[in-house]
Amino acid sequence: MVTAVVLAATYAGLVLVLPGVSYGPFQVRIADVLSPLPYVMGLESVVGLTLGTLVANIFSPYGVWDMAVGTLCTFTYTLVDWVIGRLVGYRRLGLVLVAVINSIVVGLYIGALLIGVMAGGGDPLMLFLVLTAESLVPMSIGSFVLVPAIRRYIFRGEPLIN
Repeated sequence: MVTAVVLAATYAGLVLVLPGVSYGPFQVRIADVLSPLPYVMGLESVVGLTLGTLVANIFSPYGVWDMAVGTLCTFTYTLVDWVIGRLVGYRRLGLVLVAVINSIVVGLYIGALLIGVMAGGGDPLMLFLVLTAESLVPMSIGSFVLVPAIRRYIFRGEPLIN
């Protein structure tokens, strides 16, 4: 439970400290570096990141729609990350899959569905492509830098999957 609370607070805090880059059609949500953590952590990381997204999206300019769609988006990709970790184990291919899948899910949910369709913010296909590409930056940093560091220095390379 402590892990979930710490991740929720950290995620929400990073979004709220950097609102200019955390919301909208042109965003690089720095907090998303935390998003790949369920690949090597337990279900508590899925819960924590999902709750952190909900709290952060209370302040979104897209209002209740971002609270619902954005939170569902995070829940979806963090759960997929956790499943990949359980099925594949800790492998370089798993890190790549996590970064790419997370970015595609963000592009679909936030770019195409939320901003493109629900908010009428432009062409859903173009917004999907833009948000997927933008999301790939923090997701890659999380996958290739943060996840190995957490695994190596905090958990000393032991399997983290519960």
